[in-house]
Amino acid sequence: AFAKFSVAIAGPQTSGTGFTGTNTLTAQDAYGNTVTGFNASSNNVTVTTSLTGSITGLSGTNKLNGAGDFVSGVANLSSLGLTFTGTSGSGTFTFSPAIGAPVTSGSITVNSGAATKLVITGSSTQTAGASQTITITAKDASGNTASGYTGAKSLTFSGATSSSSPVTAATVAGTNVGTATSISFSNGVATASLNLYQVESAVLAATDGSISAAGSDRLTVAVSAGSFSKLAVSLTSPQTSGTAFSGTNSLTALDAYGNTVTGF
Repeated sequence: AFAKFSVAIAGPQTSGTGFTGTNTLTAQDAYGNTVTGFNASSNNVTVTTSLTGSITGLSGTNKLNGAGDFVSGVANLSSLGLTFTGTSGSGTFTFSPAIGAPVTSGSITVNSGAATKLVITGSSTQTAGASQTITITAKDASGNTASGYTGAKSLTFSGATSSSSPVTAATVAGTNVGTATSISFSNGVATASLNLYQVESAVLAATDGSISAAGSDRLTVAVSAGSFSKLAVSLTSPQTSGTAFSGTNSLTALDAYGNTVTGF
């Protein structure tokens, strides 16, 4: 009679993708003989993992509960669609029948899946004209760093405006925001210089045409004015000799890029 399982899991696997390679679960009697008549519909097998995430793809989502799941006592987990989606790393997979002894695999490495988004991080404050180093990380659907996103990628950044006087465009890696620039990624991570010139709340986004940094994955930077550099004057004409100037007449302290220096 059925007593236990024998399991073979190939590694590594990929988060969010059906298991590949030779992955089998074999029903056995107490002496290791294959129980060819094992039926999962009458003895459901629940699959769990030590990793953080979920098991899907099987006849019962995270269970083997179909009459045809085992053929001559062996379940081909690859063809049945076993899929783990969650945190990448190394962990085990346990197969627990309703009746009988469970079995746990050896340690299996699960790699990150394909990149589905970009995440930009860096300082939330910056002075106009100054530079900071930002980090762009490619992540899969489970939030793992997508290590396969590697090499030169053409990214277009947006969300930062040019200064007014003189007109100076914000740049990433020396390229104007709004123009595609080549960013080199290593194992899903890249760094680049960010230069901002306009006092504003800049919300920096990026896209490679397929995946993007959007919503909370963008970097919001409060840009403050630089040090005093020059004055701007605005006088209404005509005026009258001997009479205090009328109309709107102002003298404004500015930094080198035309932002008002409020502390002058």
